[in-house]
Amino acid sequence: MKYPVAILFLLASFNASADLADELEDLVGYTIVDSKTIKGWYDDEESEEGAFKGCKHGRTVVFTDNTTLTCSEYGYQYAYRPTAIILAKEITYQGQTLYDFKIIVEDEVYDMRR
Repeated sequence: MKYPVAILFLLASFNASADLADELEDLVGYTIVDSKTIKGWYDDEESEEGAFKGCKHGRTVVFTDNTTLTCSEYGYQYAYRPTAIILAKEITYQGQTLYDFKIIVEDEVYDMRR
């Protein structure tokens, strides 16, 4: 693994009441590719600096290095400048290599796209 310490963080960050094995089962095959701080987000209706208010389809999450990922699902959460663990899974389809992305923010996992 690229980030063994991040794995420990991931394991420690899940809520004690959640079944950790069930949460991690959906992440089999994914690799931790980065850890970044979220500095804000924007979508067609609004934007915000500093806070993360979860995902909704099409919302773009902006990291402190100005890279972005776009939400592919809905889920509400509030956190101020949280750390996001970025996961990727390589998928080959009709001879092309594609990547499926997820981010973990606190104890929530979100489907993302580039």
